[in-house]
Amino acid sequence: MDAWSSQQLSPLYGREVFRSREADETHALVAHELKDHRSVWGRGKVDSVFCRAELSALSLCILRYGCDVDIEPDALGNFVLVQMPLRGHAEIHTGGETLHIHPGQGAVVSAHKPVRLRWHADCEQLMLKIELGRLQEVARRAFGTRHADEVGEIDFDMPLRLDDAAGTQWCRMVANLASLLPSASDSPSYDPRWLAHCEDNLMLYLLCHRPNSVRRQHDALRLGSEAASLGQLRRAEEFMRSRLDTTVSLEEVAEAAGVTRRMLALLFRRHRDLSPMEVLRNMRLDAAHAQLARHDGASVTQIALDCGFSHLSRFAACYRERFGQLPRDTSRH
Repeated sequence: MDAWSSQQLSPLYGREVFRSREADETHALVAHELKDHRSVWGRGKVDSVFCRAELSALSLCILRYGCDVDIEPDALGNFVLVQMPLRGHAEIHTGGETLHIHPGQGAVVSAHKPVRLRWHADCEQLMLKIELGRLQEVARRAFGTRHADEVGEIDFDMPLRLDDAAGTQWCRMVANLASLLPSASDSPSYDPRWLAHCEDNLMLYLLCHRPNSVRRQHDALRLGSEAASLGQLRRAEEFMRSRLDTTVSLEEVAEAAGVTRRMLALLFRRHRDLSPMEVLRNMRLDAAHAQLARHDGASVTQIALDCGFSHLSRFAACYRERFGQLPRDTSRH
């Protein structure tokens, strides 16, 4: 397979937990290492190998059975399993869908959905076992949720593409993590705190670059919040526009918009890059400009007063700053 070389995965292959040629023994060992399950063995001879390296919240595993086998673990429970075939192919049945995976295309098996797996005789997979609680905590930090339990279940879209740009980068990150593993006989050569950061970064990449339920929920909430803030802005501007000829306070505008004064200022700074009062001044200037341009005989003084300006010299200065000419120049043309 192109994504991972033998050299990159050699530290993981060096951490062999078991190998067996017996179906019952393999079943018991896999159940102990991963998850209790039911299995039905098919064609081919059992030639199983299981390798594993445990970090703090991730386990990197390589597994092969050497023959066809159907596996039913029900729901995984407290972990998410990323399956990435190194060779051969497998099938995943979950949520009413059947997915065929092979080198270049994997899957992220959710923790809460019942799943059935069929490994074909030619299949060997690199797998990441990710603690659900840690994944939820990374998602909470990434998407601004207050508590990890508010994240809820995490479902990733299938398949997990490994052959596009995002998938290629993911493969590089997994390979890099595997290459950091010391051999089984060596003491750890990297600070555990830094390795934990690498784990979190890998989870963060998966959450941010592969479609999933948490990201969709966050995007929907953000869009909903954006729509709500635009509605508040519209109400504030409608209120100001209806009162161009009267004195208006920030409190009155905020009340009309249904927000606090601070939120009102943030709304206008975010969407208009101006303060509410600067927007109101520009509305008044635009209204004065439109009246002056109609040449209906009204005086500059009367128009200024009608548009909420009581200080004529300030009105003239602001008008020239906005339109590049004095009010009287507009009225003459």
